[in-house]
Amino acid sequence: MTAPTIPTTFFQIAERMPEALVYKQAVAEAGDTSSDVPRRWRSVNFRTVEQHVNALAGALQRAGVTQGTKVAIVSQTRPEWMEADLAILALGAISVSVYQSLPADDIAYILFDSGADVVFAENQEQFDKLIELTSRAIRMPATEERPESLTQVVLRKILTFEPVAPHPLAESYDQIVSNTTAPRPNQYETVAVDELAALVYTSGTTGPPKGVMQSHRNHLANVRQAFECGLVDNSSSICLFLPLAHAFAKLMGYIGFLTPVVVHFPGIIDRTSSGLNPASTTKDIRESDAQIFPVVPRLLEKMRDGVLAARNTPGLKGKLVRLTLWSANQVFEAQKNGRSASVGARLAFAATGSLRKKLQRRLFGNSFHFVVSGGAKLPLEVAEFFTSLGIPILEGYGLTETCVATNIARMGKTPLGSVGPVLAPDIELRIEEDGEILFRGPNIALGYYHRDAATKAAWTEDGWFRTGDLGTRDDDGNLRIVGRKKEILVTSGGKNIAPNDIEEQLKRSPLVSQAVLVGDGRKYCVALLTLNKDELEHWAKKEQLVLEGPANGNPKLREAISAHIQAMNASLASFETVKKFYLLDEEFTVENGMLTPTFKVKRPVVEKRYAAQIDSLY
Repeated sequence: MTAPTIPTTFFQIAERMPEALVYKQAVAEAGDTSSDVPRRWRSVNFRTVEQHVNALAGALQRAGVTQGTKVAIVSQTRPEWMEADLAILALGAISVSVYQSLPADDIAYILFDSGADVVFAENQEQFDKLIELTSRAIRMPATEERPESLTQVVLRKILTFEPVAPHPLAESYDQIVSNTTAPRPNQYETVAVDELAALVYTSGTTGPPKGVMQSHRNHLANVRQAFECGLVDNSSSICLFLPLAHAFAKLMGYIGFLTPVVVHFPGIIDRTSSGLNPASTTKDIRESDAQIFPVVPRLLEKMRDGVLAARNTPGLKGKLVRLTLWSANQVFEAQKNGRSASVGARLAFAATGSLRKKLQRRLFGNSFHFVVSGGAKLPLEVAEFFTSLGIPILEGYGLTETCVATNIARMGKTPLGSVGPVLAPDIELRIEEDGEILFRGPNIALGYYHRDAATKAAWTEDGWFRTGDLGTRDDDGNLRIVGRKKEILVTSGGKNIAPNDIEEQLKRSPLVSQAVLVGDGRKYCVALLTLNKDELEHWAKKEQLVLEGPANGNPKLREAISAHIQAMNASLASFETVKKFYLLDEEFTVENGMLTPTFKVKRPVVEKRYAAQIDSLY
């Protein structure tokens, strides 16, 4: 890709291919989640998208946005998000991504830290959050460069994707884009390729989020690298439902809006709030007719749980599901171990081929090619489960600071559990003696906004970025992620333990949904576990038990989970074994503050919330 900036790239392809399809979106109505009636999909070309971008840029200009202005976007994933981003960049301004699921005070921190005072808000819910922030003082946490302070959010304009109640600050998308003759802005023509394009804030698992400074060169390099590695080509289509505030999803958005690749968006079923409707999104994923599906591992875990729950269906259907899963697992395990499956398994596998294909279509539609998993480490057993069913999972790796993808598995060439080699030769990878992974290349971000000390700690003087992740690399260049350097637990006996693999093994119990290993500075390791409600109900029915009271006080349930842990412990070093565990009655979620918007566990928050339960295990 030779164009110098993101808006230049967009306007060039819009001129060259005005009638080419940019995206498709499902047309959804409130309450429309029927699985039987397919939705209509609307198609939008580059000519129309450019008209929208020009009109939005004009509205931003009227609001006083100029080169260097920070403009935030608070919305779930939808086409208007990408159009707003391009309009911001077309003025030489800087796009600031904000998760729509964040509470008001967290949004205030990002607006304060970035200096954004013009905002695109999705709907009435997000608009109300922003207006509420302008009415009170908010305590901003301290950083290494800035003391704790009280401040009030000041906004000069809020552009809304959905109509909202009349307000002096509000202007709606429909009103703006009705001007189909708005002139193309030209401010972007003076922007250099290495200038700041976006601030994307880290998830904040260990403290206040940091604004990662991403340049035009960073994004354009990563789009090019995605093509070079064969992840996409000009005929590809992508189903995009992950939050565009996350750099992984934004890469997919740019691939769609800057190249001939077509993006398929889910429908908007609620026009007033940004809450996700899983049934509606699942329907659109299935009906999208897209080829490539970017996901986060937690979604795949939920999908696997749903498939496994179908084993419990009464009658012939349940028997067929059990036979399909058993035979797929038998054949996969035999191939993995270089042997032949039993005759019975091979016959059952052949007989259930149409059921596996039906399952694939049920999950991902008729044109499915593969899933791309990113955002967190994919549990090996989840990758093996889907692979055994003929659903390829390509695990990728990258960070907000690497803008974004650095590695991706190659179809049929990369061993499961690995994130594959680098996307392109211009991404340099180095592993330090202590196992930390470092990268250098044109996609590596510029540093952290207003966080000089953090930037100096993470970037070497010669341009290498320290990921904080630990990994190994095989002779073919395939990278395997071992864990987070900062999450290594050091017991009071001085033993180092990487918790991720042990937590994955804990979750192999059908009854366990989430796991957090605890042991830093302690005599031994213990685990906090949440429960898979569907499997728990089935187990209780089979055991003829009535589940009452706290889960941790149920002796039969504890006995069942203890048996799994004892079997797991047999394969671990003595200092790694889980000596005790506590069963929690709630899951870790974004809403209760224990998961980031990309479903990473906030370990410090979990350990603080359940300090009493942890102490009871020692």
